[in-house]
Amino acid sequence: MKETLHIYTRVSSASQEDGTSLETQKQLGVKKSKELGMKHQLWNEGAASSHHEDLLNRPKMIELLQDIEVGNIKHLFVYNNDRLSRNDQTQFIIKNAIMKNGVMLYTKDGTYDLNNPTDKLMKSLLDGVAEYDNAIRAERSRLGKLNKVRNGGWYGAPPPYGYEIADGKLAIHPEESKTVKKIYKLFNDGKPIADIKRLLDKEGVTARRGGLFNMGSINRLMQNTHHIGYYTYTDKKSDETVSVVCPPIVDETLWNRVQERRNKIFERKGQNNRTKRFYLLRNLMYCGECGSQMSGRIHETRNERLYFCPNKTRNWKKSKPTKDTRYKRGRIGDYGCDMNRSLNIPITDEFVWSAVVKTVAQSSTLKEGFKTEVLESKFATDEEIKSELKNQKTKSQRLRGELGRIQSSIADVETNNLLQKYDAEVYSKIITNLNDEVEKKKDEIEQTRLRVLELGKEQKWLDWVERFADKVDELGDYTDQEKKDYLEGIVDRIDVRLDKETNDHHLDVVFRMPLVDDGIQYVNKKDKSAGYEIVKGDNTQPITVEHSVVKSRGAVARKVGRQEQNAQKKRPESTYHLTPHEHHSGITSFGGKSSDDNVDAFLCFRLQLRASNLLVAPYSEYQQFLYETISKHLEMGWNYKQSADWLNENGYTTARGKKFRNAHTHSIVKKKKIREVRLNQIYEPLLTDFSLRFIDKTIVNQQVDSKIY
Repeated sequence: MKETLHIYTRVSSASQEDGTSLETQKQLGVKKSKELGMKHQLWNEGAASSHHEDLLNRPKMIELLQDIEVGNIKHLFVYNNDRLSRNDQTQFIIKNAIMKNGVMLYTKDGTYDLNNPTDKLMKSLLDGVAEYDNAIRAERSRLGKLNKVRNGGWYGAPPPYGYEIADGKLAIHPEESKTVKKIYKLFNDGKPIADIKRLLDKEGVTARRGGLFNMGSINRLMQNTHHIGYYTYTDKKSDETVSVVCPPIVDETLWNRVQERRNKIFERKGQNNRTKRFYLLRNLMYCGECGSQMSGRIHETRNERLYFCPNKTRNWKKSKPTKDTRYKRGRIGDYGCDMNRSLNIPITDEFVWSAVVKTVAQSSTLKEGFKTEVLESKFATDEEIKSELKNQKTKSQRLRGELGRIQSSIADVETNNLLQKYDAEVYSKIITNLNDEVEKKKDEIEQTRLRVLELGKEQKWLDWVERFADKVDELGDYTDQEKKDYLEGIVDRIDVRLDKETNDHHLDVVFRMPLVDDGIQYVNKKDKSAGYEIVKGDNTQPITVEHSVVKSRGAVARKVGRQEQNAQKKRPESTYHLTPHEHHSGITSFGGKSSDDNVDAFLCFRLQLRASNLLVAPYSEYQQFLYETISKHLEMGWNYKQSADWLNENGYTTARGKKFRNAHTHSIVKKKKIREVRLNQIYEPLLTDFSLRFIDKTIVNQQVDSKIY
């Protein structure tokens, strides 16, 4: 029976598959099998990188090693030593399996018996040469890519959406760039990413790889700085970062606004699409204890309307609290937050809105008589802002171009140094000067970026002023959404702190401009035309939401709410606890034309008596035991979850035989209290439908009299 020569083929990259490497390796292996008089079997790995390789990326090699271990393979052919591996660890695993199982190794250069010391030494030398060759090739590739980027070229990956490659550099793609502009505009106009995706799908717009856009790819697309004219490339080995100029697609001010909205959404990730309730202040409020953005919860049936710090619920898994600490309120180590009391939404909204309206109404900056002059003196006119924005953006592009040329010069100097065209001292001076110039340009670019960002905010503020500043008298008529838009335009944030002693909440409303207690001081009060000076106010307006106020107003609200609920309930006319009766009261004397003997008069009315305990199913002993046990736990300071755990640990189950959860224990206590209130309630009797009824007995009496006589 002929033996089999197993031929293993592999190339280092996918680009080689289209060439002759795999086919050449196969042909040489088949030729060797004929020379040895053996059959052949092909093991084709395809493309597998030698630089980042391990056995997990080479399934054919794993199968091959498994057959070697069981003794099915005794003759193995590879094109050369580095086809097996250039990686030390992988080489050791393969070499060990070949030596242990007595496998003969064949290459285009010869035959190796790794149990023979001479062949083993030769194989090790060839492996070392292959590894060195691969390292040199990778280093050349890295330096070539870095120099290409320094010269303004694209580093080799697929270009970002909206661009194409022209002469080795990024160029605007005429069709894709239109989609990019549309995405930025829609998102800046307030459209959710889900709506943008639906619109693109409806218009048949496809992503780079041919499929439809998904929400993640749209979000990542808006992160690219390429779209405002630059990108950075960082070399992983040297950690050098190179900034490269490219053609911009969108305006930098628009890009900044998009990033601002993205960041706000990211701060509240996972909640935006799920939120169906309206919250006036939630997007502005931050916990003053831990810095988290406040969350809101509205639960109508429980009468819950709360702003609260979500820190405890968000880091539950990350902090892994113990059984003893998970139910404790406040901050415990890295877990939880000291903001352990929530804010009532209606009261907080009212306090903040009233404070903002009062501040705006008293602000000299926003009063009609001075609005134009003050804004012009602080921000110049809208046209001037637009002009400066344009100049700053032009300056930014110029500076980035200069930075690119300096980095290109550094690449040339590095190349000449490798070619030994400089002595060490000259090279050191040149490269130091160029690096200093790079840092200088980067600082100027950063200053320009910050100025563009500031001008964008000023322009946004002017837009708000144009819309709202002269409408202070109309604020009371605003809808909830208009109030929200107003607040998010004038207020930057609201920091919330809790006073542990009084349970009062202290809110710091931070305005975008110093409007608190601002003013205008005239140079000459008698001659106002002589000019004035702006008295700068404060940005922060403190507000205190007192616990006593919340408590008292909450009690009143609950009382009114119960009264309204009782008034709205419709009771049936005839039930086991509603008994109508009709009563008649005879009138002993009544004046009129008829005699008293011939007329009977009756006062009629309806009396309703209501009781709730006439027909009630009694509590079982087990139900009463559960209620008393849970109530005792609550008196001890336990919560419902702890009480449920105790019942489960002691073998008690619910009425349906299931394990207790906190919802069960809460429901038992709640329903028992409702039952007791209902059964013990006393209702006033109700008298209605009063009337008088007369019965004329003249004929009856005449008939009786005639019979008597």
